[in-house]
Amino acid sequence: MVNVFNYMDNFIFVISLNRKIKFTNKAVMNKIKINLKDIIDTPVKDCLYTNGKSINNLIDGLGKDEDINFDFYLQIYNKKFEFNGDLFEGNFYEEKSYFIVARDLCEKYYSRSDLETLLDNINLSCFIKNKKGEYLYANKRKCDFHKKTKKEIIGCRANDLYDNAQELGYIENVENELMKRKEPFSAENVFTIDGEKKWYEVTLSPTLNEDKSVKNINITSRNIDIRKHLDKTLDYISIKLREINESINKDEDIYKNNLMNLLNYISEKIINNFKSDGVAISLYNKDENDFSILIGKGVIVDDFTITERKETTTAVHLKYTQKCKLEGIKYVDEIENEMVTRKLKEKNIYKIGIYNITVKDELLGHVVVTFLQDTKFIEFGYDYIKTICSHLAVTISNINESIKIKNELKEYKQKKDYLQKCIEISVDIIGKFDKNGNLVYINEDRLKGILGWSAKEFEELEQIKKHFGDKKMVNQDSRSVYENFDFENDLIVHYESKVLCKNGEYKWLEWNIKNYYDEETLFFTARDITSKKEYQKNGKLLEQAVEMEDLKNRFFNNLSHEFKTPINIILGIVQLIEQSRSNNNYILDNLDFHINIVKRNSYRLLRLVQNLLDLSQVKSQYYDMNFGNYDIVEIVEDIVMSVATYLKNKNINLIFDTNCEEQIISCDPEKIERIVLNLLSNAIKYNKDDNDIEVYMNVSKSFVKIYIKDYGIGIEAHELENIFEEFIKLDDGLTRPCEGSGIGLSIVNEFTRIHKGEVRVFSELGRGTTFEVILPNKINNTANGNIKNNKNIQNKMERCNIEFSDIYN
Repeated sequence: MVNVFNYMDNFIFVISLNRKIKFTNKAVMNKIKINLKDIIDTPVKDCLYTNGKSINNLIDGLGKDEDINFDFYLQIYNKKFEFNGDLFEGNFYEEKSYFIVARDLCEKYYSRSDLETLLDNINLSCFIKNKKGEYLYANKRKCDFHKKTKKEIIGCRANDLYDNAQELGYIENVENELMKRKEPFSAENVFTIDGEKKWYEVTLSPTLNEDKSVKNINITSRNIDIRKHLDKTLDYISIKLREINESINKDEDIYKNNLMNLLNYISEKIINNFKSDGVAISLYNKDENDFSILIGKGVIVDDFTITERKETTTAVHLKYTQKCKLEGIKYVDEIENEMVTRKLKEKNIYKIGIYNITVKDELLGHVVVTFLQDTKFIEFGYDYIKTICSHLAVTISNINESIKIKNELKEYKQKKDYLQKCIEISVDIIGKFDKNGNLVYINEDRLKGILGWSAKEFEELEQIKKHFGDKKMVNQDSRSVYENFDFENDLIVHYESKVLCKNGEYKWLEWNIKNYYDEETLFFTARDITSKKEYQKNGKLLEQAVEMEDLKNRFFNNLSHEFKTPINIILGIVQLIEQSRSNNNYILDNLDFHINIVKRNSYRLLRLVQNLLDLSQVKSQYYDMNFGNYDIVEIVEDIVMSVATYLKNKNINLIFDTNCEEQIISCDPEKIERIVLNLLSNAIKYNKDDNDIEVYMNVSKSFVKIYIKDYGIGIEAHELENIFEEFIKLDDGLTRPCEGSGIGLSIVNEFTRIHKGEVRVFSELGRGTTFEVILPNKINNTANGNIKNNKNIQNKMERCNIEFSDIYN
């Protein structure tokens, strides 16, 4: 009997009349990883449990020739294993006993047959091989691949199914590689199917024995021909896109020719890959509210009148702005517009596919695909054409922006050239001073036209007597230009200054002074550059705007990484669990570990979204603040205590001190917590192991100051100036010591500002950083300003989890 039990896959528990474990089979031992002697004679009440009646109560209620189905779990050595089993009475070695025949709890809900049905209906070839290379399992898609039944495949080897030596060599190589790696990996290769070469992606994963040796090889494969075609298409589009961008500023005809060649190539690829009968690419003209067909191939509808096109454009654009689903393939009769349906039927079009070309929710055009008969849509078809639409959208958007910038630059250059020529041609003021600094000559008409002064009035100006302008001129003291001039060198001195006009205004003049050493006189010309100065100022503003746009782009590049990383981690965990579940080898001990990973990365996403939302609301002045009178010392101290648990594994000692045990001020406690948590998060990230983090509060009559000091890597002096800007991130390298979007300090600054306070930073590279938060020591005397309590430990821990979600221990 024991031998029979040990060969069974079910979990067998034999219970004696005195309610102790009498026997368990090998399936139980293998699952819980203990020896039989460790569980024999253990009372049932000490190891087997249910969520309702105890096992003993179930045994007491067991009738003759009756069995009871119930859920229970085995708990031993702090490990818990869940089962579903049937309890019944019988004889074990001729002694009356009680038997529990159990299975994993999950098997209560689905069977092996269910899993095989699932695998037979998925879009992947799935199969299992042993170490000898013999097939142990193959799903329907794998059988169809070889045109064999499951029975014919089981027990075969690769050389029984493949004739191509190169393919057999590839299979042998990847399986040997898996035996070495002992971890999942994917590879791509070409296989010949019915004389046609096709690309397949193969994913291999091992089933391991207890000694970590490979027991079985689990393999999935899928056809990726469409993806390969897509890759080639996108490569060509990228090349053409570069050609288009290079030709925009050179020759308009070349640029248009390159664009049409690109659209022609895209249309041909869509027709070939979709097996369609026509393709049209249309662009939307926002100014005229009209869609115009840029290129059309095959059977398309292009005979709309102007009125019909306008009506169709209005209807389509309205549906798009109302977020109605326009994309995808539809039968002609499913189209709501009767006029469009009629025209399609006139062309014998049976089905039509419409795909949007969009950038940032702006509709740029459509790709329209037509079919004269019902056809099966290709695998990956939607992703294929949407990717092309995406690249096409970027191309069109770049072209529009390039043309716009080109026109703006052309207009700016024309204005600049015109002004430059005017300045060069018209020397507004010409004159000469003698060696005593007296005005010898000046073209008075120009002088009056520019400054309004007569020659005598101009000469008597104190400004001119001293140094022709303000102290930003070539001389830096009260002496005249004449006294500062070096007559030994035949040089031209250039400078600019503001000069007082007769009407009380000031104008900028560009001065050019040259000595005439034989007479010790100075010749000068002065040009009105007031307009030029304004252009320079605007140029600086433009440069600042371009720089800010660049900072925004770098910020959003970093932001995409911050979103992508936790999402990929969460998806990876889900895929791992799904794969393990499919292979029926998921280890429940890992569940808490996986849940913690998913939770931590969910917190990271939540923190990032919350920070972006806070920053957006603060900047738009739509942020809700909940001010009240609170004990600021208690708020900060509670936060510090909540953070302490996060520092155990980082060998960091958190020190809190204050010169005042209680101080009531008007504040929003949630925003204060966000400020302190953000600064503590930074301190923990950049602190060094075994160094302290100090939090100190200094309460005075007018202010409450909170200091957070670390002894970490520090910040360079030139970076401190912009540290609180929302698009500035100090660590911009590819390798970072920790994660983060770089907007936390901006939120700290904004929340402090809303409290009518300020935040300062002091740092020395390599020696640490101190942040000082200064808040006004004031209370709210309104009716809602009563002293409030801020004890909500659960919320504090939740915020700690969120704020420190990007710190890896």
